[in-house]
Amino acid sequence: MKGFKNLYYQFSSLIPLGLLQKKSGIQVLLPYQHLVSDEEVIHVKHLYPYKNVNQFKSDLEVILKYYKPVSAGEIIQALNTGENLPSNSFLLSFDDGFKETEEIIAPILFAKGVPAVFFINPAFVDNKELFYRCKLSLIIQKVLDNSDNKSLINHCSRLLRGNEESISKIKNKVLEINSSVSDLINEFATLLEISFTDYLKEKKPFLTKSQIQHLIDMGFSVGGHSWDHPYYSQISVNEQIEQTVKSVKFITSEFNSADSLFSFPHSDTGISQTYFNEIIKYGKPIDLYFGTQNQKEELNNRVLHRFNVERSDVSFSKQIKGILLLNILRKMAGKNRVIRGD
Repeated sequence: MKGFKNLYYQFSSLIPLGLLQKKSGIQVLLPYQHLVSDEEVIHVKHLYPYKNVNQFKSDLEVILKYYKPVSAGEIIQALNTGENLPSNSFLLSFDDGFKETEEIIAPILFAKGVPAVFFINPAFVDNKELFYRCKLSLIIQKVLDNSDNKSLINHCSRLLRGNEESISKIKNKVLEINSSVSDLINEFATLLEISFTDYLKEKKPFLTKSQIQHLIDMGFSVGGHSWDHPYYSQISVNEQIEQTVKSVKFITSEFNSADSLFSFPHSDTGISQTYFNEIIKYGKPIDLYFGTQNQKEELNNRVLHRFNVERSDVSFSKQIKGILLLNILRKMAGKNRVIRGD
């Protein structure tokens, strides 16, 4: 699969950008990521890649060369007035509310005059709680650090209900653990002598309220990303709505935010139309949703679909051309619109 993707990006890179822009019909490009850091971020390291500062700055130069920045507010205004979205524009967004968004990313964007949206989970604000997926990354690191301790590794395998496993298999199985089995996560923490509380106090991985306010004071937008980042596919529609509304209300009430913005945690695939129909009964509608289906169209539900740009093995210019070509091919196949089931 990786070989096919590399061939795909090589092919798309040969096509002139102007032609791809025109044929794709994409007006607003929506790249997203989580954090940027030159340091090793253990609570994220084993979950997904992230770029360093120079890579992020280089990406920014690339997109500013061919696209103009637009704010969430400008997009909302266009939707409210029935105007076309700004053509050949882009809006950056960042999920999960890590402290690096305020300490590293925001100053770089502010210096360039580039708007962005930062999505947070209120449960983690002020480092009151550690996202369970971050706990899994810490567990994996501890397993790797003790890979020569056969007795400990065997104990880890037994916790995962397996026989003696390789380190790579243990890593994969740990990543499959979900939030519903918190007891298992705690068992691992005890076995491996990990204190999530101490880690929160020492590293302070998430934004504080004062940092969020600073982002807003700098002119950036802040939105909800669910209360505590569950997989929406694993909870009921009512729970999905509660997670959404509660997180957005936290932003609008705590920080007096005018716009209500929301990005789906993990993925929006499988979210039903019932969710969108029912959520309007719970007070002020969401002004703008952000999904993850690679620039597909869904303005009927006010959803903008983003694409992830954290891969460092493919240049940002190739990623842009790749996403444009993907949408051209989808349009030709009649598969470029999101249709929600009941």
